[in-house]
Amino acid sequence: MLILYTIGYFLSLLFYHFGQNVIASVIMVSLAIFLCYLEYKKDKRPINIAGLFALGFVGGFGVSLLKLSALSDEYSIKTIITIFVAFFSIYLGTHFTRDVGKKILYTNSKKNIKYIVLILFFITFVSFVVEVCILKFIPLFTRNVPHAYSTFHVFMLHYITTLYVFIPTFAIVNYYNSDTKSKKTILFSYIYVIILATLLVSRSQLIMSLMLSVFTYAVYNKNNVVLKLKNKKNLLISLFVFIFLIIIYIFITINRAHDINYLNGIFEMKDDNIPIYVTQPYMYVAHNFENLNYMINNIEAFGFGRRMLMPLWTLTFVKKLFPTVAIAPVYVIKEELSTLTLIYDFYYDFGISGVVIFCFIIGYLGKIIENYVYSVIDDKRPTYLIVLFSLLCYYMLFSFFQTYFSLTETLIYILTILLIEGVFIVKNSK
Repeated sequence: MLILYTIGYFLSLLFYHFGQNVIASVIMVSLAIFLCYLEYKKDKRPINIAGLFALGFVGGFGVSLLKLSALSDEYSIKTIITIFVAFFSIYLGTHFTRDVGKKILYTNSKKNIKYIVLILFFITFVSFVVEVCILKFIPLFTRNVPHAYSTFHVFMLHYITTLYVFIPTFAIVNYYNSDTKSKKTILFSYIYVIILATLLVSRSQLIMSLMLSVFTYAVYNKNNVVLKLKNKKNLLISLFVFIFLIIIYIFITINRAHDINYLNGIFEMKDDNIPIYVTQPYMYVAHNFENLNYMINNIEAFGFGRRMLMPLWTLTFVKKLFPTVAIAPVYVIKEELSTLTLIYDFYYDFGISGVVIFCFIIGYLGKIIENYVYSVIDDKRPTYLIVLFSLLCYYMLFSFFQTYFSLTETLIYILTILLIEGVFIVKNSK
């Protein structure tokens, strides 16, 4: 597969070099889709670490090769090599793992934490209400404030509020782990997420919550997820839900107070006739690689952990007490377009060697969790680590977007899931 990846990657860049951007983009995106398919075909796992990273990162890079914005610059050799070794290292990490994680002993108990969804609902709702009381506004009800969501943030407390994105996923896990199955909790969870995401005008959290639950559902139904969609009733329901969510997404977008002229002024597209519903998703995918390229070509000195340890600086209050310790300037082409890709901080701190090492570690550990989760599901044993696996898969699919493993919220998410899993094991061992 790596030989195929190498040939396809550099063939695409050959066309890119000679100005055939569309052909280069089509080849790279097709390569990403084919790599994802090969990963599925190998283990018959619809959700897997390497395949989703190929689809999100390699495919995202392919989209960026179109160079539709005036903000775009030519990719340097260092950038091309850095992006190439990212998937190469992830793939090696996942395949170096082999069968590790498949034979871990685990309880056969069917007990579940009955009130986990209720607990998460309670703490996230209380946290949200407290934030509203402190900040004295709700983003949805602000007017002409384009960055209302960004300012709705009480230090530390907001991380608790955002835990609501996991509620539908935990509801699905409980559904499959319980002897008494009820879909009402799942429905309630989705309604709560949609309401809170709308109040916060947060498209990313809405998408994240939905994708996490989709990944979890696909793992539990890995052998018949396609067959279920072939059922006309299920297909119609899925279509209706999809349309409804698109409407919610558009509603949130409108209420973020980002009008078309404002966005077009930021995006600086070469062709003014490209509609905003094409421009916006394109820039959310493509410009991250432009920022990565800009950083690689302009960074003056590596951070040696300063960027990647930012969650530690935040949680230990070092960032508040000694702000200069946590200062690490972000290299972006335009202040309003600040998303960076998954590997941005790996390179920022340790160069190409950092990308190789940390991508390999992500692939290796991610595959261990993947093997374990699928093994547990096949043996019909319950585990909440499936939520952690779904979170990692989300980060892989959206690896074109953000430096997830250098974010404080990521550390809090992982620690929360591990805490719940630990309580679950203790509960079932009694």
